[in-house]
Amino acid sequence: MSQKDNIKEEFAKVILRAKIIAAIFFILLAPSIVITIKDLDELFGYGKDIWFNVSVAGFVIYGVYYLFFWKCPKCGSFPGRGWFRKKCDNCGAELS
Repeated sequence: MSQKDNIKEEFAKVILRAKIIAAIFFILLAPSIVITIKDLDELFGYGKDIWFNVSVAGFVIYGVYYLFFWKCPKCGSFPGRGWFRKKCDNCGAELS
């Protein structure tokens, strides 16, 4: 396996993990959205404040992943935004 293929494979893992973390964030955000849209006082026995805090926790989880683990496998720096990134903005390595 060439180094280029290895970089693409490693970045594919980074993207997969980012998508899983994003899904967790949206799952944690959904109850707050339902409470807001339906104008409910509570959902599943928990109030608005609890669900808001759960949503914030989901956002923090995604933010931490984005800051600390969203890296180019070749240079270790931030490659740029977007899941469909073709090249690293920093070193120019092909990522997908």
